[in-house]
Amino acid sequence: MSNRLSVAIVGAGIGALHLDGFLELPGIFEVRTICDLDLDRARPLAAKAGCGCRDDLDSVMTDPGVDIVDICLPPHLHVPTASRALRAGKHVICEKPLAPSLAGADQLVALSRETGRRVFPVFQYRFGPATARLRALVDAGLAGRPFAAALETHWDRGPDYYATAWRGTWAGELGGAVLGHAIHAHDLLTAFMGPVKRVHAELATLVNPIETEDCAAL
Repeated sequence: MSNRLSVAIVGAGIGALHLDGFLELPGIFEVRTICDLDLDRARPLAAKAGCGCRDDLDSVMTDPGVDIVDICLPPHLHVPTASRALRAGKHVICEKPLAPSLAGADQLVALSRETGRRVFPVFQYRFGPATARLRALVDAGLAGRPFAAALETHWDRGPDYYATAWRGTWAGELGGAVLGHAIHAHDLLTAFMGPVKRVHAELATLVNPIETEDCAAL
């Protein structure tokens, strides 16, 4: 009897990178299915994983063989899909941003406690080698008290990135460069510097014809 955790990847876009991660840990995870409304996009991933694919999210939620639902959908679908998965008795891995608000995050925390299932937001930078070295210095008492930090995110997002209809929109992406692109840097800032008391930001949309900001200084 296998002790591996069975995973359903929902969303075959960024889900392709998630699949690579699961395949590197065959003793821990088994990818059971790839779910995407576009089966032509899902089939190559399913072939790579040696699993099936489907276009019906309901069948994922009712599948007793699925232990983890890995949500790789547009941001506005994260909270409702994660909520469904928790209520269905599944653990959840969810791409960032986990929720559009503290209320949405609180909803998932409450459901996790109620169902006994766990939620894992995607903050992979916390597990990188440079972060591990910094954490080791802190844990050894060698870093001292932090007084100041600076983080920069230089990712050029052009027309190809925003060609997907939901990107660059408040309704679909829920935010721009600050929420979607620099979120990992902000996570590291709070992880090492502590909670934020006050925020000031200057936002601008300078390059792309989108609703949300593509440049920011905080």
